[in-house]
Amino acid sequence: MKTCPNCHASLSDDAIFCTNCGTNLAAAPVPPAQPETQIQKPEAQMQPQQPVYQQAPPQQPVPPMPEPQPNPFDHTAEFSEEEVHDNKIFALSVYALSFIGIIIALLAKSSDNSAYLRFHIKQQLMILISEVLIGVITAVLCWTCIVPIAAAGLLAFLEIVEIICFINVCRNKSIEPLLIRRLGFLK
Repeated sequence: MKTCPNCHASLSDDAIFCTNCGTNLAAAPVPPAQPETQIQKPEAQMQPQQPVYQQAPPQQPVPPMPEPQPNPFDHTAEFSEEEVHDNKIFALSVYALSFIGIIIALLAKSSDNSAYLRFHIKQQLMILISEVLIGVITAVLCWTCIVPIAAAGLLAFLEIVEIICFINVCRNKSIEPLLIRRLGFLK
Protein backbone atom coordinates (compact mmCIF):
# COMPACT_ATOMS: atom_id res chain seq x y z
CA MET A 1 0.00 0.00 0.00
CA LYS A 2 1.34 3.40 -0.96
CA THR A 3 0.16 6.96 -0.26
CA CYS A 4 -0.37 9.87 -2.59
CA PRO A 5 2.38 12.51 -2.18
CA ASN A 6 -0.16 15.28 -2.85
CA CYS A 7 -3.23 14.42 -0.75
CA HIS A 8 -1.87 11.52 1.37
CA ALA A 9 -4.71 9.21 0.32
CA SER A 10 -4.12 5.42 0.69
CA LEU A 11 -3.73 3.76 -2.71
CA SER A 12 -3.03 0.24 -3.96
CA ASP A 13 0.59 -0.65 -4.83
CA ASP A 14 -0.10 -0.90 -8.59
CA ALA A 15 -1.95 2.50 -8.90
CA ILE A 16 -0.51 4.92 -11.48
CA PHE A 17 -2.83 7.84 -10.65
CA CYS A 18 -4.33 8.92 -7.31
CA THR A 19 -8.04 8.15 -7.25
CA ASN A 20 -8.63 11.09 -4.88
CA CYS A 21 -6.78 14.02 -6.49
CA GLY A 22 -5.57 12.62 -9.84
CA THR A 23 -1.85 13.07 -9.24
CA ASN A 24 0.43 11.04 -11.56
CA LEU A 25 2.18 8.62 -9.19
CA ALA A 26 4.72 7.43 -11.76
CA ALA A 27 6.12 10.96 -12.22
CA ALA A 28 5.97 11.99 -8.59
CA PRO A 29 8.63 10.68 -6.26
CA VAL A 30 7.24 8.58 -3.46
CA PRO A 31 8.26 9.98 -0.11
CA PRO A 32 9.67 7.55 2.40
CA ALA A 33 7.21 6.26 4.95
CA GLN A 34 7.48 8.03 8.24
CA PRO A 35 6.84 6.37 11.52
CA GLU A 36 3.63 7.31 13.35
CA THR A 37 5.46 9.04 16.15
CA GLN A 38 6.98 11.65 13.84
CA ILE A 39 3.64 12.54 12.24
CA GLN A 40 2.14 13.67 15.53
CA LYS A 41 2.77 17.26 16.44
CA PRO A 42 4.10 18.17 19.82
CA GLU A 43 1.44 19.28 22.34
CA ALA A 44 2.67 22.87 22.31
CA GLN A 45 1.82 23.17 18.61
CA MET A 46 -1.57 21.48 18.97
CA GLN A 47 -3.03 24.00 21.37
CA PRO A 48 -4.53 27.06 19.71
CA GLN A 49 -2.59 30.19 20.29
CA GLN A 50 -4.29 32.79 22.43
CA PRO A 51 -4.42 36.29 20.92
CA VAL A 52 -2.21 38.81 22.61
CA TYR A 53 -4.18 41.79 23.84
CA GLN A 54 -2.57 45.07 24.64
CA GLN A 55 -3.65 46.61 27.85
CA ALA A 56 -5.56 49.83 27.26
CA PRO A 57 -4.18 52.92 28.91
CA PRO A 58 -6.11 54.02 31.98
CA GLN A 59 -8.98 56.27 31.04
CA GLN A 60 -9.67 59.67 32.48
CA PRO A 61 -12.99 59.96 34.27
CA VAL A 62 -15.64 61.43 31.99
CA PRO A 63 -17.00 64.72 33.32
CA PRO A 64 -20.78 64.84 33.68
CA MET A 65 -22.77 66.45 30.90
CA PRO A 66 -23.66 70.05 31.68
CA GLU A 67 -27.31 70.81 32.21
CA PRO A 68 -28.89 72.42 29.15
CA GLN A 69 -29.31 76.13 29.61
CA PRO A 70 -32.81 77.46 29.15
CA ASN A 71 -33.36 79.55 26.04
CA PRO A 72 -33.47 83.19 27.19
CA PHE A 73 -35.71 84.04 24.22
CA ASP A 74 -38.34 81.41 25.05
CA HIS A 75 -41.10 82.92 27.19
CA THR A 76 -43.52 80.00 26.97
CA ALA A 77 -43.29 79.15 30.67
CA GLU A 78 -44.25 82.72 31.68
CA PHE A 79 -47.85 82.28 30.52
CA SER A 80 -50.52 80.01 31.95
CA GLU A 81 -52.23 77.44 29.74
CA GLU A 82 -55.57 79.11 30.34
CA GLU A 83 -54.25 82.50 29.22
CA VAL A 84 -52.73 80.95 26.09
CA HIS A 85 -55.96 79.10 25.29
CA ASP A 86 -58.14 82.21 25.74
CA ASN A 87 -55.97 84.46 23.55
CA LYS A 88 -54.58 82.10 20.93
CA ILE A 89 -56.93 83.23 18.11
CA PHE A 90 -56.03 86.88 18.66
CA ALA A 91 -52.30 86.05 18.79
CA LEU A 92 -52.66 84.17 15.49
CA SER A 93 -54.49 87.14 13.93
CA VAL A 94 -51.63 89.44 14.98
CA TYR A 95 -49.22 87.54 12.71
CA ALA A 96 -51.70 86.64 9.98
CA LEU A 97 -53.22 90.10 9.48
CA SER A 98 -50.21 92.23 10.44
CA PHE A 99 -51.24 95.81 11.39
CA ILE A 100 -54.97 95.06 11.16
CA GLY A 101 -54.45 92.03 13.40
CA ILE A 102 -52.77 94.20 16.00
CA ILE A 103 -55.72 96.61 16.00
CA ILE A 104 -58.21 93.72 16.27
CA ALA A 105 -56.26 92.17 19.15
CA LEU A 106 -56.02 95.50 20.98
CA LEU A 107 -59.72 96.26 20.57
CA ALA A 108 -60.97 92.77 21.40
CA LYS A 109 -58.85 92.20 24.48
CA SER A 110 -58.34 95.75 25.78
CA SER A 111 -60.15 94.98 29.04
CA ASP A 112 -58.42 91.59 29.48
CA ASN A 113 -54.85 92.95 29.82
CA SER A 114 -53.30 89.62 28.80
CA ALA A 115 -49.50 89.38 29.10
CA TYR A 116 -49.51 86.63 26.46
CA LEU A 117 -51.30 88.80 23.93
CA ARG A 118 -49.14 91.83 24.78
CA PHE A 119 -46.02 89.72 24.12
CA HIS A 120 -47.18 88.77 20.62
CA ILE A 121 -48.40 92.28 19.82
CA LYS A 122 -44.99 93.64 20.82
CA GLN A 123 -43.19 91.09 18.62
CA GLN A 124 -45.36 91.93 15.60
CA LEU A 125 -44.87 95.67 16.22
CA MET A 126 -41.11 95.15 16.17
CA ILE A 127 -41.43 93.31 12.85
CA LEU A 128 -43.64 96.07 11.41
CA ILE A 129 -41.31 98.85 12.55
CA SER A 130 -38.39 96.96 10.99
CA GLU A 131 -40.31 96.67 7.72
CA VAL A 132 -41.11 100.42 7.77
CA LEU A 133 -37.46 101.31 8.46
CA ILE A 134 -36.31 99.11 5.60
CA GLY A 135 -38.91 100.77 3.34
CA VAL A 136 -37.75 104.29 4.30
CA ILE A 137 -34.08 103.44 3.74
CA THR A 138 -34.96 101.87 0.40
CA ALA A 139 -36.96 104.96 -0.66
CA VAL A 140 -34.07 107.27 0.24
CA LEU A 141 -31.45 105.12 -1.48
CA CYS A 142 -33.56 103.83 -4.36
CA TRP A 143 -31.17 105.32 -6.93
CA THR A 144 -28.63 102.63 -6.07
CA CYS A 145 -29.20 99.14 -7.33
CA ILE A 146 -27.90 97.20 -4.33
CA VAL A 147 -30.14 98.75 -1.65
CA PRO A 148 -33.47 97.75 -3.24
CA ILE A 149 -32.18 94.23 -3.79
CA ALA A 150 -30.96 93.96 -0.19
CA ALA A 151 -34.23 95.46 1.07
CA ALA A 152 -36.23 92.91 -0.88
CA GLY A 153 -34.18 90.12 0.71
CA LEU A 154 -34.68 91.55 4.20
CA LEU A 155 -38.42 91.99 3.67
CA ALA A 156 -38.68 88.38 2.46
CA PHE A 157 -36.78 87.29 5.56
CA LEU A 158 -39.17 89.25 7.80
CA GLU A 159 -42.13 87.56 6.11
CA ILE A 160 -40.56 84.18 6.89
CA VAL A 161 -40.07 85.32 10.50
CA GLU A 162 -43.79 86.16 10.68
CA ILE A 163 -44.67 82.69 9.37
CA ILE A 164 -42.39 81.12 12.00
CA CYS A 165 -44.07 83.21 14.71
CA PHE A 166 -47.49 82.09 13.45
CA ILE A 167 -46.38 78.44 13.64
CA ASN A 168 -44.98 78.97 17.15
CA VAL A 169 -48.34 80.37 18.29
CA CYS A 170 -50.05 77.31 16.77
CA ARG A 171 -47.69 75.13 18.85
CA ASN A 172 -48.42 77.20 22.03
CA LYS A 173 -44.87 78.57 22.07
CA SER A 174 -43.88 82.14 22.84
CA ILE A 175 -40.39 82.62 21.39
CA GLU A 176 -38.89 85.94 20.36
CA PRO A 177 -38.32 85.87 16.59
CA LEU A 178 -34.88 85.76 14.99
CA LEU A 179 -33.16 89.05 14.17
CA ILE A 180 -35.94 90.99 15.88
CA ARG A 181 -34.78 89.79 19.30
CA ARG A 182 -31.47 91.62 18.77
CA LEU A 183 -33.12 94.98 18.16
CA GLY A 184 -33.17 97.21 21.21
CA PHE A 185 -36.41 99.07 20.67
CA LEU A 186 -39.69 98.09 22.37
CA LYS A 187 -37.92 96.13 25.12
